Amino acid sequence: MAPPTVWTSRRKIMGNLVPALFWLPFAVSGLAWMAVKSEVLGGGLALLVTGTVVGWFALNRFGLFENRRMRAQLERILHANGETLAGEKWFVGFATPRYSSTVDPHEDIGFLEVTDDRLRFLSESRTVEVLRADVSEVRFRANVHSLLGLGRWVSVEGKVGEKPIRLMVEPRELPTLLGNRREGARLRTRLRSWAAK
Repeated sequence: MAPPTVWTSRRKIMGNLVPALFWLPFAVSGLAWMAVKSEVLGGGLALLVTGTVVGWFALNRFGLFENRRMRAQLERILHANGETLAGEKWFVGFATPRYSSTVDPHEDIGFLEVTDDRLRFLSESRTVEVLRADVSEVRFRANVHSLLGLGRWVSVEGKVGEKPIRLMVEPRELPTLLGNRREGARLRTRLRSWAAK
């Protein structure tokens, strides 16, 4: 399989590194203050708290590094490969249940297409389909973004025969994590309605 050109390691890392550049000066200054003054409470703690708040806002704003560019790039690739996404589609991060990473919760990014009888996740490197008849539940599941109140999975769950299935996606439609968390609520509502047909 060819290395990815859209969801690259650089983009995953930059989604963490850029917000860290906002947080780090406050954290280092706060710890230095505490070490030099030999105090836990006071100016050093204030700098650490300020850094945490600034870091949260920076992660919310810059955590989806080059998101719009990746969407446009993936649309061009899929179009060039003869793929058409004519129906309802959502730009999402995706992960299989076994995926784990300290860099980013999204194993892949792509489009979730909603059709009458199935969901289809389509990326540069994979296509995953789930039939509506096999879906029993659409719910939220926690991911690393949940720890900061900035995101969560929309998890589509069910069975194929006796084998459990789970498709986990997180919207990337908007430029901020918090905005996409709200989009996740809208997506869950939409998919619950779709599954209940």
